[in-house]
Amino acid sequence: MDIKSFKFNKLFKEEDSRFLLFCGLKFSMIFLAISFLIYYFVWVILSINSLYFESNGFFSGSDMQEAFFYSATQAFYNFGPIILGFFVCLFFVGAYIGKILIRPFKLIGEYAELKIQGEKMDFSPDTFSDYKLLTRFSEFFFRYLDDAIKRKVLEPNTIPPSFSKIHKPVFERVFFFHFMLFVFMVIIVTSYFTSYMSGEIHEQVINLAVQFLENKSEGSVYFLTKQKEITDSFSIVIQSLIFFSYLGLSFHLYSKVSGAIFGFFTTMRSFMKGNTKARVHLLGYAQIRPYSRKFNKYLDYIERECSKNKNTVE
Repeated sequence: MDIKSFKFNKLFKEEDSRFLLFCGLKFSMIFLAISFLIYYFVWVILSINSLYFESNGFFSGSDMQEAFFYSATQAFYNFGPIILGFFVCLFFVGAYIGKILIRPFKLIGEYAELKIQGEKMDFSPDTFSDYKLLTRFSEFFFRYLDDAIKRKVLEPNTIPPSFSKIHKPVFERVFFFHFMLFVFMVIIVTSYFTSYMSGEIHEQVINLAVQFLENKSEGSVYFLTKQKEITDSFSIVIQSLIFFSYLGLSFHLYSKVSGAIFGFFTTMRSFMKGNTKARVHLLGYAQIRPYSRKFNKYLDYIERECSKNKNTVE
């Protein structure tokens, strides 16, 4: 294959694949932004120390000052490979979490596709990654369709009261709890890593600064060691930013599927009530459209099969 004709977006041509890509990038970009913030903090500390040393006559020339900055910033650059590795890990974790979000729709789409091909199977969603409303009603709905295929007739069915009273999207507490377990693990690991990274970098910077001092007065040593308190307070700010950033991202990603859950549910309910023309039409949920198309094709298949029998009887 000609390298010049190769396009990266071919790797993510499908809507669901692009959704996984963006989920991974969103998770990793939060960490990258935090890393830049830590780098800025280190630069501020270095600048303050440099001004302090210069004002007290510890630096005899610009070469000495440049050597100090170079040696101190190397402490941050030494973490480069580790930061890159952690960034890549977060990308794959984010992509996996995105996969969890759309997996229930994928199971419905795959089931519908196999049923069109004539496979005899029952709808069996995952216990861990399912949406209570969509999953429970899907099982009920697909049993109704199986019965319709057997009898070759589509008749309106009674909707259980627990489902007939739902007229707006429902917050899936159980699923969101399972989903947040993964996110909290990301928060804990990322908080620990960034806290460790900022602490180690600052300690190395302080050690290098002490080594650069020709005359270690008590005042200068005290000035450097007391910076640990500033680092600790900065670490608390960083951990808070990580927590609220990933928490906000969790609600953002959940909003990418919550409306689609209700869309599938209302279509199924309407179909069972006798509106055999009801189909899933999603606006703003590109990542779920591949599965809604398969589901709609299954409804078309059911309608055709039952219409054949109706025309034969007539």
